[in-house]
Order: sequence, then C-alpha cells, then structure tokens
Amino acid sequence: MALGGGAGERPTTVLWGLLTALCVGAAAVGLVLGLARVAPWGHPESVVVTECHTKHAGRNDYVQCEARSAGGALVSLRHDGHPGEAVRAVRAPWGSYVVPQTGVTAWAIALAVPLALLLAASVCGMVTLRRVRRLRYRPNGETSMRLVNIR
Repeated sequence: MALGGGAGERPTTVLWGLLTALCVGAAAVGLVLGLARVAPWGHPESVVVTECHTKHAGRNDYVQCEARSAGGALVSLRHDGHPGEAVRAVRAPWGSYVVPQTGVTAWAIALAVPLALLLAASVCGMVTLRRVRRLRYRPNGETSMRLVNIR
C-alpha cells in the first residue's frame, strides 16, 4: 500500500469495499446454511429410507438416499444410512430435505464460520474507511474530491 495519495489508490479502495461486501454476503449465506443444518426451520418429519446410492463429486463422495414420508411423498436427502431406517428430516429453506445435525461441534461450526467471515468483513471495512478518508482529506488541508452542494 502506498502512503501517498496517488492515482492507484482509488481502484484499490474500491476493491477493499468490494471485498467487504463479499465477506458480509458470504457471512449471511454461511449463517443461513449453517443454521439450516443444525436448527432447521419447519416441523421435523419422520421418513423411512428406501434406497441409498454413493455419489461421486470430485474428491468427495457422499451418500444420497431416497425416502418416503408418512404421507407417502418421495423425498431425497443426504444421509449415511441404510434402507428401512427411520430418520427425522426437515425441509430446508431451499426446498430439499436435510437431517438435522446435533451436538456441540455442529453448532460451533455453524456459528464460527459466519463469525470469522464477519470479522474479516469488519477488518476490510476498517481498511476501506481509512482509505476513503485518506483520499478525501489531504495532509495540507485541501480536499481531493469536490464536494457538491445539492439544494
């Protein structure tokens, strides 16, 4: 970072602002996704697993199961189970069904990731604010931006 008020400071300031907005958005998405896994909205529904298949997604494999609800509806969910197993599932905000995770570790991860992203957003926001103030007010007292009076 250059300490002088050069022409390259404005694009850098804009990039810091965009990084701040990106971190805030990622924190919001991370909070919704994390809470949907540990404390889903809606009412839990008992479903019976009918069949499971291992799906390949790059380096990570996961088990995708088909299940039937008490009403007879066919639902698809990720679960490491076996056919005939009764599972408690909840409909997530994006429409698919999830099996709620319980335990302190699941809650810690669901809350730690958004908090870390909010911490990063606050640091980026402070840097952005500092750079904007540096662009507006020069040490010799004159402003580098024109202030427009709107009446």
